[in-house]
Amino acid sequence: MKTYMCIGAGPGIGVATARRFGREGYRVVLVSRSARDNEHLAARFADEGIDVVFETADASNPAEIASLMDRYAGRPPDVVHYNAAAMRFDGTGALVMQGIESQSTDELTTDITVNVSSALVALAKVIPAMTKRGEGTILLTGGGLGVEPSADLLTLSIGKAATRSIAQALFEPLKAHGVHVATVRVSTLVASDPEHPGRIAEAFWSLHAQPTGAWTWETLYPVAD
Repeated sequence: MKTYMCIGAGPGIGVATARRFGREGYRVVLVSRSARDNEHLAARFADEGIDVVFETADASNPAEIASLMDRYAGRPPDVVHYNAAAMRFDGTGALVMQGIESQSTDELTTDITVNVSSALVALAKVIPAMTKRGEGTILLTGGGLGVEPSADLLTLSIGKAATRSIAQALFEPLKAHGVHVATVRVSTLVASDPEHPGRIAEAFWSLHAQPTGAWTWETLYPVAD
């Protein structure tokens, strides 16, 4: 059975994409910093016949991500999806907009760690095994802020620009070894429509399912006119 691992398995894109791969027969590994919702998710996935394993690792601590990937070194996942991102929401669920001058040093450092550093750690750990095996998929959740940055969401903008650079830079070198790295550039507020997570999940599945000769490193959501 092939394995799909999502690092940053939140209730939106992460869980929706995991379900999409699970419906294709993949064993699903959901990695989050908290085990709070695991029991509920386990029941939902079991009802759908999806084999799921839960792991706890905090993307604000790259050592935890490294340790997680080391535990799977003997049989690395066939698909690794880095979905973690540092975002803050207010009591109503609205995304908090703030300039870097209003963030503490710890907040700034943590944001960049979650958005960039831990992604690089995860990839550095899994790429050797995938290239040795001659196959694998690395998926990255990108964002429109990577090409149209916001001063009020600067660390997230930097993170999404980095995500895009990672996918673009690694695409050709890894393709030569049978490994597909790709990103979905999400240019909408996912929480604004309950249909968004499922549609984004479909975009990730479509990237993964591309024939080798038609591989691309980025797709847009929503699709550009």
